[in-house]
This record gives sequence, structure tokens and C-alpha cells, in this order.
Amino acid sequence: MVVPKTSTLEITTPTSRWVALLSKILLVVLILFLLPELVSAKPKKKNRALENLYNARITHCETGECGHLILEESMNCVTKCVSEQCYKEVKYDEEPLEDGEVDMNRAILFAQCVRNEILKERARGRTRK
Repeated sequence: MVVPKTSTLEITTPTSRWVALLSKILLVVLILFLLPELVSAKPKKKNRALENLYNARITHCETGECGHLILEESMNCVTKCVSEQCYKEVKYDEEPLEDGEVDMNRAILFAQCVRNEILKERARGRTRK
């Protein structure tokens, strides 16, 4: 009489298949949850263009109208030159920066204001054409 060979792998194979399938499914689910985070980290071209316009305004003011001042003394001049409306809106006119002072909260508000101003100018330019 011939006894068929049975290996221990054949006995546990159905269970192993389920474990492998479950681990693959979990991996796919994990990737799907992480994918939006990875995709949203890429900067948009529009933002880069807007940032370039904002930096161009600053550079123009630093080298032009406020070029005679050293960097530490020119911040009030540069912010006023970049946008007088935002300069007033962020209250740099009421409480100007001291030489060398950096106020990050107002700097962020000023940058947002100027970017919004640039976007409005772009929109007005598109509607006129």
C-alpha cells in the first residue's frame, strides 16, 4: 500500500493564503489613506507663479526705491513700497518696525494681503481683455 506524501505546507496553505490576501488588502488600504497626503504635498504651479510675482515686487523695492538703505533699516520702506494698502491694513503705518525688528505675525498677514492683491489685479486684467 502506498501512502501519499503530505507536507505540512499543504495543510496550512489555505490559512497562509488568507493571511497573504488579508495583508495585501491592508497594504492597499494603507496606501489609499496615505496617498492624499503625499499628493497634496506637491506645490502648485499657480502658487509658484504668485510667489515669483510677490518676490519680484520685494526685489524691485529693495533695489529701487529703498536701495539706498541697509537691509535692517529698509523693512518699513520695502513694505510700504510693495503695497501701501497692505502696509496700512497690517498697521505698519500705526506701529512701524524698529530697525532690525522682525514681526512674523504681521509679516505673514502682509504677505497674504499682497498675494491677494496680486490675484485681484490678475483677475481685473483678465476681465478687461
